[in-house]
Amino acid sequence: MAATEPIRSRKQLKEPADYYLKKGQLRNYTLIVMGVCTVLRISDLLNLKWSDVYDKDMQEFRPHVTIIEKKTGKAKTIALNKPGIKHQANP
Repeated sequence: MAATEPIRSRKQLKEPADYYLKKGQLRNYTLIVMGVCTVLRISDLLNLKWSDVYDKDMQEFRPHVTIIEKKTGKAKTIALNKPGIKHQANP
């Protein structure tokens, strides 16, 4: 059984996101970028909707996302950082 290794460089973080972006798989690209930028569990990321992160009426990204964590049931508010928003706006 192989041991998991920590990610040690920005390049290692970018590789999977770039792979999905090149394939045109924006959902997977977005999941990776949001996961890296918010450190949310995959179960919580999969429950997000576009309207949770983007205000269609104002045509801008929301500064915060509030979720109910699937594992703990607790409410959690996460600031959307500029790198995460930048990647979503300009993949």
